[in-house]
Amino acid sequence: MAYYVRTPGTCGEFIQGSIQGQRFLVTCPINRYSYAISDVQHPLPISSVSLQSKAYKAYQSVKKLLGVPDHVDTPIYLHSDILQGKGLASSSADISVVAMATALSYGYTLSMDELSSLCLSIEPSDVPFYQGIVQFDYIQGACCDVLGTCPPMRIAIFDEGGTIDTIQFNHQKNLPQLIDEKEEFMVEALAKFKEGIQTHNVKLIGEASTISSFANQRILHKASLYDLHQIGVACNAIGTIIAHSGTILGLLFPPDSPSIGHCIQQVRRELPTVTYIDTVETTNEGITFMQR
Repeated sequence: MAYYVRTPGTCGEFIQGSIQGQRFLVTCPINRYSYAISDVQHPLPISSVSLQSKAYKAYQSVKKLLGVPDHVDTPIYLHSDILQGKGLASSSADISVVAMATALSYGYTLSMDELSSLCLSIEPSDVPFYQGIVQFDYIQGACCDVLGTCPPMRIAIFDEGGTIDTIQFNHQKNLPQLIDEKEEFMVEALAKFKEGIQTHNVKLIGEASTISSFANQRILHKASLYDLHQIGVACNAIGTIIAHSGTILGLLFPPDSPSIGHCIQQVRRELPTVTYIDTVETTNEGITFMQR
């Protein structure tokens, strides 16, 4: 039976750090997606999932979980609109859609806990497949808290260039100490963020994201962060967001803001080393699927 599965990517994370020794991130899912289709037939390729890819590892893991013999194959087609290696959760989205499409083709629906555990077994992961906004322990693979639904926001995304391997990044020897040192900022950011979500106050959400962005500078310095933030303030942005282990930066705006285009042009003029990538919207949909 054929299924169509879709998972959003993210624009980095609203917050990432630790409180009382527990590592966590707060998701920022956006309307850019990875897609998988199971039991594909001509003219789609038998499988676009490389044998070396993280998505193929997910395919194998699901077959093992369900006790499917090695010689039995389900063709899976994978496509993504999400840039790789930038901090947009491309791997997490790819892994989740391939895993769910594989499971559905054998008559099984993976739970969110199963999906997060599977993703974490392959790499330290974001969890854009959860509905709404969640606080997630990306080390233990547990959902700490479902924070609620995010009010509509638009995000202008920029890139400082290059790529970052998440697995290598998370194996830095001094990383745990650096993360723990910014705990007081995480406490403040998380409190503001929760209030913002509960009251649908986008300014509080923007403030929380900005605190986390600047607190991460000692861990992964972004040379353009301060200047980008100042341009955003001048253009009525409500905050700054980053990929805490990636190369992208973003400016948060209310959905009806008329100044996004002007702001993008201003960044292009004043920060020539920064590349404009896309303007996206936040989403709360999580992973979705339907039978084809």
